[in-house]
Amino acid sequence: MSGWLPLIIIIFAVALVLGPVMWLKPNQRDRRLAKLRGSAAKAGMPVQMLPLPAAEGEGTAAVYYSRWEDARRLQLGWVLELQRVEHDMHFSGRWDWRNSRAAPKPAWEPLRQMLDQLPRDACAIVANQSGLGIQWQESGGDGAFSALQAVLDEFRPRIEEAIRRPKPAEPERE
Repeated sequence: MSGWLPLIIIIFAVALVLGPVMWLKPNQRDRRLAKLRGSAAKAGMPVQMLPLPAAEGEGTAAVYYSRWEDARRLQLGWVLELQRVEHDMHFSGRWDWRNSRAAPKPAWEPLRQMLDQLPRDACAIVANQSGLGIQWQESGGDGAFSALQAVLDEFRPRIEEAIRRPKPAEPERE
């Protein structure tokens, strides 16, 4: 038995060293998310983690942004998010404005069209200094990312112009 004791101690020591290392190894889901976010970075799309809409529960989800071409005079700070139930008072079906802060009315029609083309796990459309973003739970893989990118490429320019404040009138010079 005394011949086995050093071997058992060595095996135990190796297990103590390898155990925490195995916890640090990314799992399949983490590798898939890293690949998606890497694809977004290569496409020039910033990714930011934001809290989920209240209807989706606790936690966070990624927002993939399409940057504004010209961020001057844009009316930003609005979020269109998925609600718990469909209601006639909402903007469109289950979608309504966070904190009752709506996008400018000229953007409403392109936003309604955009909602029809979002990935199924999309839960918010965000307009802030980073750009126009779609918050989603990244469950659709590369196909869903390609669809999300196509939706942003199609609708960001239209929405950008719809939310732009007109240039202030210049005073007449005499």
